Amino acid sequence: MTEEQGIGPILLADCGTLTTKVVLLDRVDGEYRFVARGESPTTVEQPWADIAAGVRSAIEQISEVTGRTLLDDSGELITPSKSGDVGVDAFAATVSAAPPLRVVLGGLVGDLSVASARRAAAGTYSQLVAVLSSDGKRGLSDQERVSLIRQAGPDVVCVVGGTEGGAARPVLDLVEVATWAMLLLESERLPCMLYAGNSRLRKRVAELVDGQFELRVADNVRPSVSQETLIGAEIELDSLYVQDKLSALPGIGAVSGWSSVPLMPTARAFGRVVEYLWHLGDPKHGAVGLDLGAGNLTLATVFDGELSLCVRSDLGIAYCGDYLLESRGFDAISRWVPVPVSEADVRGFCINREIHPATIPQDPLELWLELALAREAVGMALEEARPSGRSAERGASGVRQMRPCDTILLS
Repeated sequence: MTEEQGIGPILLADCGTLTTKVVLLDRVDGEYRFVARGESPTTVEQPWADIAAGVRSAIEQISEVTGRTLLDDSGELITPSKSGDVGVDAFAATVSAAPPLRVVLGGLVGDLSVASARRAAAGTYSQLVAVLSSDGKRGLSDQERVSLIRQAGPDVVCVVGGTEGGAARPVLDLVEVATWAMLLLESERLPCMLYAGNSRLRKRVAELVDGQFELRVADNVRPSVSQETLIGAEIELDSLYVQDKLSALPGIGAVSGWSSVPLMPTARAFGRVVEYLWHLGDPKHGAVGLDLGAGNLTLATVFDGELSLCVRSDLGIAYCGDYLLESRGFDAISRWVPVPVSEADVRGFCINREIHPATIPQDPLELWLELALAREAVGMALEEARPSGRSAERGASGVRQMRPCDTILLS
């Protein structure tokens, strides 16, 4: 406790798809207070190709406002702090600027293990590029499965299926086929396999993989027909996102080197904030957080202390227009606009918004269209994260709906 009380100024950074934000906190009368903030474009792309440049720019803004010296002459963060308002004692960063993991999901039963694995992937920065399920009217042949995996070009192949002590041969067959397909991929680095099925098969899965590529294991996402365990698979997917995507961002080494704690995906950190707010409120009610960014939308809910995350990398407000038009339809977008608008106008706005994602609305119509897209994106995320288990209750109509919330956080 004495060591914690000795920590003075703290810098916190969030590197988003378009914008990098940095805030300075410091102790005032024994409590941490917000001091200043800086904001800069995220500098992953050319001409910078250095994410640290955007962080430094935001830090320099804080220095100008506060008169504090936070960076040395070489652009490195000064830590720990020194007398005379020089440096900080701690730095931490969250990042969502990297592209999502490309995930191929393989399982046995579509509405059981596969559905659970979908929810686990939805709680991370993952894009589901193919699903191999053994149930249905016509199961896929081994050749079709291999072809699907090769065409998808995944970063991760996640194999699930079999309750604890349940199905064995179908799961092992799926692992074997996935192994063939992964070894046939023409890439410098083979994908990772994440196994989150029947835990009794882990040794045999390892024997099939035989060290030919990285294998990770997690708790069975569906240990029984009525039980679901997602956190293990979510942690592994988060770890892979940090390892394969965040670590590949240009300049991320400098940002990581300033911090004494590992970099964290923004969605996971946002979820922790919502968990904290739940603890401050009525435990009988829940807390909901919605973070609508340029490239990602995150929905976090906490009921009875249980956090559930839904991350949609296809519903970021700067890039989701064309996708929403195709999936929701023109009428769904235009109903939120208070003046007549043509489909051509809406499509043109969406195209321009994607080409110039950092622009802000220039007239009321552009603002209405942006808000309309935001409403539909939020609605779509809520539908995917349809409440279940602790977060849901039966309404008057008999439909499951979200339980009451004392706290709603919007970002």
